Amino acid sequence: MRRWKQWRPALLAVAFALAIALSNCSSSPSTNQASNSPSSPAATPVATPTAAPPGALVFGAVGQPVNLEPGNITDNNSNYVQAQIYDRLLAFKPGSTDLEPSLATAWNASKDGKTWTFKLRPGIKFHDGTDFDAEVVKFNVDRWWNPKSEFGYRDAGKTYEIWGELFGGYKGAPNSLLQDVVTQGKDTVKFILKQPFAAFPEAIGSVYFGIASPTAIKKAQAKYGTPSSMAVGTGPFVFKEWVTGDRVVLTKNSNYWRGLPT
Repeated sequence: MRRWKQWRPALLAVAFALAIALSNCSSSPSTNQASNSPSSPAATPVATPTAAPPGALVFGAVGQPVNLEPGNITDNNSNYVQAQIYDRLLAFKPGSTDLEPSLATAWNASKDGKTWTFKLRPGIKFHDGTDFDAEVVKFNVDRWWNPKSEFGYRDAGKTYEIWGELFGGYKGAPNSLLQDVVTQGKDTVKFILKQPFAAFPEAIGSVYFGIASPTAIKKAQAKYGTPSSMAVGTGPFVFKEWVTGDRVVLTKNSNYWRGLPT
């Protein structure tokens, strides 16, 4: 039995549980800022804790994120923050395992189950003002899946481990579930699979796979999602700053396509 078949049920169970729990986080009370608690003693430099301003929601975590780069983390501390910054193609209804539209408004499988087609929501913009479309989805997936992607920056130590674990491997590997990503115009993306996988929408909709701004990634390069750089999505909260060992600060996205965070 192929490796991805052996591990798929357990890994997807973890992914789905995280996706459901963290999707609910983005429906938190309306705030101006969200902060993270101090990291472990090993984190340097450690800043003097700063009092939160009036109206801020302070969330205390056991440590700081590993990074704020979708597809390149497996830890909960990173997931908690990423879920506020990024939208995924699909989301989970609060308190449920049922999928609902997010950046994709509709999705369906071909008769043979090997092709999944996603229709994308029009008019979405990233926090940096750039447009979301099918090429953006392909750009993000290619970073995670294709070891030869120019914008994967694997030479800087990025591994996108969760993609390989959930989908059997990377482009060119014999067990890679994904075979190709095809765009049709600005509003359609097709995922071509090696064999049928009924849970593909749940997997690609899990919290690991937020959609990031290609413009921001190209600008920051290998530093994207680190304390010295930026994190740019389409989600309900906008990245403001990350002070190592002290806090991650987010501000509400006043132009969020679902409306102001509530």
